[in-house]
Amino acid sequence: MEVPTRARLEQLTEALTAGCGAVEALPPQLRYAVTGVSAYLTAVEEGAPVTGHLRGNALALWETLRAAVDSPALPPPRTAPVGAAR
Repeated sequence: MEVPTRARLEQLTEALTAGCGAVEALPPQLRYAVTGVSAYLTAVEEGAPVTGHLRGNALALWETLRAAVDSPALPPPRTAPVGAAR
């Protein structure tokens, strides 16, 4: 299993958002996965105690992101209407 890193998360996010970086335009499950892995990585980077449960959740979310990037049926990101709340 690939270990989550900030650099790799950025690569996956770029692939999922077609280079625009608009995580808020992703489907809810993928937004949640990006946010969850990012929060986990922040905790690790800051030296916060990370439980096995938290690590397990982050790894499951990581696999969701990897599978989505590898999926030929990846839907294009939605575009938010101008002025829409984020």
